[in-house]
Amino acid sequence: MGLLSSVFNPRTIRGIAKGAGKNILATIAEEREKGEEYLTILAAAKEDVNNEGKIIGDNYNRALRVMESTGNTAFNNFLFSEMSVKDIADLGGLAPTTKDEQLKQLKFQFEGLTDERKAELETGNYSEIAKKNYDTKINELKISKGLVNNNRMGENTLKALITKNVRTKGKEEEDKIISQAIVPELDTPTVAEGEGIYGSIGKTAFEDSRLKLMIDQDYIDGTMEEVVRNRLIMSNQIFDTSAEQIQDLVNEEYNRQVNSAETIFMSQGDDLIISTKQQINTDKDIDDLLG
Repeated sequence: MGLLSSVFNPRTIRGIAKGAGKNILATIAEEREKGEEYLTILAAAKEDVNNEGKIIGDNYNRALRVMESTGNTAFNNFLFSEMSVKDIADLGGLAPTTKDEQLKQLKFQFEGLTDERKAELETGNYSEIAKKNYDTKINELKISKGLVNNNRMGENTLKALITKNVRTKGKEEEDKIISQAIVPELDTPTVAEGEGIYGSIGKTAFEDSRLKLMIDQDYIDGTMEEVVRNRLIMSNQIFDTSAEQIQDLVNEEYNRQVNSAETIFMSQGDDLIISTKQQINTDKDIDDLLG
């Protein structure tokens, strides 16, 4: 009886209850502290995802804008298969002439492909692949940063039951933080096939090319007029040609040289263009080149 009376002594029971209560409170406090620490880490992960996701999204959007602008699906599939998304995106940030020069070199490579390879590129869909790749990269980013649900609500332990209310509130905060991760949408206006800049790629670069500038200089400084006059002298027509007619002939000669030079410029790669330019030192070199 002495032992039983000691166990059921009200003071003993209160002591046991008090100890159990302290343990429960300590467990709840520990869970709350862990939850707050986890949410702090999760919030930092969200910021990382937002910042890095914006960079990834901006690169994809800029790359898609560069490709869409050409209006040539096969060429775009070629770009997407040969270059990284960032490299394509960086084209969009170049000065117009530099961008045109880069695209012209890529166009030259594309047009040098076999018919079989071109046919393969015509059936691809770079836009859909880009969007799938983008979604994959964003998901990988979230996982790498730890911005994922820890899924602890399903635990079935005594500790889990004691801390259920704390974890429920933590779960609500967790879902809220994860939902605040916002990355750019891929939203690029489409350009109809054949209505983009593909056909004119290289024209901007040609306007600033050395060959074009040399022709312009010959026109401005009178060299081209002198060539025209010499032709008239050699054909005994100089005295039968008025000043206005001579100017018309000079303009015709200028247009002929520009058109010929543009044809050469648009049909060759950069290496060939550079090699050609280095051989142009005299008016005769220009005449020989332009035909």
